[in-house]
Amino acid sequence: MPKLRLLSAVVLLGLLPGCSLFGYYKYERAPRGTPEEAERIDFPDSYEDGTHLDGPALAAFIVALNEFIPPHSKADTGNEALTKCMTRRDTYDATILKANDDLYFVSFLPKIERCGIQLDIPLLDAGATFAIDRQGRILNVL
Repeated sequence: MPKLRLLSAVVLLGLLPGCSLFGYYKYERAPRGTPEEAERIDFPDSYEDGTHLDGPALAAFIVALNEFIPPHSKADTGNEALTKCMTRRDTYDATILKANDDLYFVSFLPKIERCGIQLDIPLLDAGATFAIDRQGRILNVL
């Protein structure tokens, strides 16, 4: 019986790192507003004037965003306020360009002023542009 327990423990310990091998991480759901806030929302009758993304463009955007600012990313700029700003997704404006049915360009440009930070020098290499195919593969990055 002790050998069976030892074997079971070894098998279990051998399987534990498996989740990390498959890229598992805990998904954090977005916080929700209160029921009172929800009651005050009037949804539009039309989305004609909205920004429209077809399925492949949306998929390309998600791939680029997760590559550019991965969930739980921890960059270090040497300036705590700037580091916090650069890891916030709402700091960036994004542009998606559909080059053809199989190629999308997704560009991220930081807007540091959204964080209330004034820099004496311009940020170089703070944004990125991704070339992503319809299958969600990153073909190139500028």
